[in-house]
Amino acid sequence: MIRRTFATASFVIASALLLTAAAPAGSNPGKTATTVDQGSFGIFQNGRRLATESFTIRQFPDSSVTSSELRDESGQGAGKVEQTSELTLLPNGDLSRYEWKQKSPVQSSATIEPSEQFLSMHSVTGGVATDQPFFLSPSAFVLDDFFFSTREVLLWRYLATSCKPRPEGDGCDLIRARFPAIIPRRHTSAEVFIEFKGYEDTPLNGRPQHLRHFLLQVEGQDWHLWLDPNHKLLRISIPDTNTEILRQ
Repeated sequence: MIRRTFATASFVIASALLLTAAAPAGSNPGKTATTVDQGSFGIFQNGRRLATESFTIRQFPDSSVTSSELRDESGQGAGKVEQTSELTLLPNGDLSRYEWKQKSPVQSSATIEPSEQFLSMHSVTGGVATDQPFFLSPSAFVLDDFFFSTREVLLWRYLATSCKPRPEGDGCDLIRARFPAIIPRRHTSAEVFIEFKGYEDTPLNGRPQHLRHFLLQVEGQDWHLWLDPNHKLLRISIPDTNTEILRQ
């Protein structure tokens, strides 16, 4: 088992951030929201910009929401992709609701909600509706293929749940952890494994930065992710597809 030392202060902050990753503004009328994080990611493949994801993570008194919008930047004209998503979690990190919509090139939508003893996905593509059950508990995470801000939320969960404080009080040990997940676009479930690889001095946005490196593995593919000292996701690298995601 791989173990990595992590500061207790960071563990406490990550635990607090986990509670902020949860419900849409529409379900909290009149309640004040705090913005936990917002920004955009540029999505590049083989050095060419494909798309931009703009996102906001807001906290409400009893919940919060991760909302994202994906815009095609490939310059290919007709058939440009336009998508939105909202990931709604409860304060303990359980799923309350996930909603995905595509405006073009084909109108499609999908929602995932807890239903009795399983999670239920209702999707509509080209006017044809389908329902699919997943025999997973609400603690399962939703990882859609092209929305990367939710990876930041998953890393917060990892930090909050997988950092074991030492009895001496001099930090904690991060261990490799497994998370069940649903991948809506593929209509499938998967196991996601996350491991803390350590600290790295990495040049980014024109200056060296001291970042934390994490390895996320899903369905045989390795994703490398880097967080800054404020727990913000700055970079993702997917070597298998020569894809890189950079915070703008």
